[in-house]
This record gives sequence, C-alpha cells and structure tokens, in this order.
Amino acid sequence: MGTSKAAPRTFVGVDTRAGRRWVTIFRAVLGRSRATRTTVRTEAVEHAWTEVYRERDRHWNLYRSAEELADLGDAFRRWRFRHLTTVERVIGSTTGTGGMNGVPYLRRMLGVVWFPELWSLRTDL
Repeated sequence: MGTSKAAPRTFVGVDTRAGRRWVTIFRAVLGRSRATRTTVRTEAVEHAWTEVYRERDRHWNLYRSAEELADLGDAFRRWRFRHLTTVERVIGSTTGTGGMNGVPYLRRMLGVVWFPELWSLRTDL
C-alpha cells in the first residue's frame, strides 16, 4: 500500500468478472483517474453490490468473491490492531521505522476500511 491511505476497492476485480449489465456501472468508475477511482465511493457500485447480496443465489460467484474480500479486509484490520498494540508495547510513541509518528499514525490507519462498499451495503440489507 505504500504511503497511500487509499484502501483497496472492489472495482477492478468485479469489472472482469461481471456480466454485461454490470460493465456499464464499473466502466464509469474505471474511466476515472486512478486517484479518484480509489478514493470515491459511488452509489452505483454500492447499489450493484447490494443486488449481488440480495440475490446471492443468482450471483453466487460474485457474492462468494465479495465475502472473501470482506474476510481479507477484516483479517488485515485485526493484524493492524495487533501491530499497533505491539508497537505501543515496544517503542511507545517513538518515531517508527518508516519515519512516521508511530502510534498516532497506526491508530489513524485502524480507521481505514478495505472494500468499504462491501461493509456499507450491509446497512441496506
């Protein structure tokens, strides 16, 4: 992830797996600059994922892939928490190896959610 605070999104992988009716939605997103594409959450994408979740039998492969991505994001978030705890325990608030302000930076990064569309859609289900 480098120094970017942008979390992974589901746009690119879904575009390659989705059927024709999905392509228009995802091409609109993919047509944006990379910076915009990774920082802007669109209603069209959330709506598309909500449909996948509501009709999971019909879109089983997409649903299963989405759940695997959500699992990956969840696992990484838990790793970040354990990493933060270890850093606090070992070096406290000392500047980290990457030159960042250690603990405060890691705390901020806990708030970064991978694949946010897959989490926010659950409110609408």
